[in-house]
Amino acid sequence: MIAIYGLTDIGKRLARSTNTPNTIDWRVVHHLDKMKRSTPEQMAEYCGTSLGQMSATLRKLKSRRIVAEETGGLE
Repeated sequence: MIAIYGLTDIGKRLARSTNTPNTIDWRVVHHLDKMKRSTPEQMAEYCGTSLGQMSATLRKLKSRRIVAEETGGLE
């Protein structure tokens, strides 16, 4: 199974915010706003971070209801 993430309505509104510091959290929100959906590996590459740190960031953003996971399999 492949984990795919996208922005929630809260995340979409947050992406339009003018207050965007250069943190991994904001880079994830920006990337998902631009790409619509992405895997953790793609986001880690875009943000220039390790997959472990990206997983922790995604857990934090999921708990704040900024991103949502859509799990899909390869058919």
